[in-house]
Amino acid sequence: MQEISEINSKPSARYALALFSLCQESKTVYEVEKHVSDLLKILKSNNGLNLFLRNPTFSSNDQENVFKVVSKKLKLPEHLKNTICLMIRKGRGYDLVNFTMDFLKLCSVSKNELIVRIRTAKKVSDTQIEEIKNSIQKITKREVRLEAEDDPNIIAGLELKVGSFLFNSSINSKLENMKNILKKG
Repeated sequence: MQEISEINSKPSARYALALFSLCQESKTVYEVEKHVSDLLKILKSNNGLNLFLRNPTFSSNDQENVFKVVSKKLKLPEHLKNTICLMIRKGRGYDLVNFTMDFLKLCSVSKNELIVRIRTAKKVSDTQIEEIKNSIQKITKREVRLEAEDDPNIIAGLELKVGSFLFNSSINSKLENMKNILKKG
């Protein structure tokens, strides 16, 4: 249950836990999970919404009004919309990415699902993703949700994060290690 302690250590956790509890009571966890996942993608994209919500020069009233328009277009469930509006009113609009990630972790833990993140220099094929997923499922005996991301800054190799364990075989990390060794003399 290390995933739960990771979630509880963040300020955004109480909002994620509150929303998760509301969704459990109304039996809408899976529906809201899909919307939260879509919202996370939007917040991480370069459309300016996250920057706007993180910007303290805009009033929370303006941020909330903009978010209400966005939530209407996305057809977000009422519990999700209200929770995020509350966060914005309380000055926590900057923490929406953490909030969405915490909520998704809670959903994964409730399904005994393990989130595995892979970062590679080039896009990984669906076949390779499936092979990695199956290998990890055999080892952990848990359902695995794999999130792959390509990042050209890695140069070559990969970073694999399973829970709080990070396996880093990227050229970038090896160059950084060599740099640190050379600094020591």
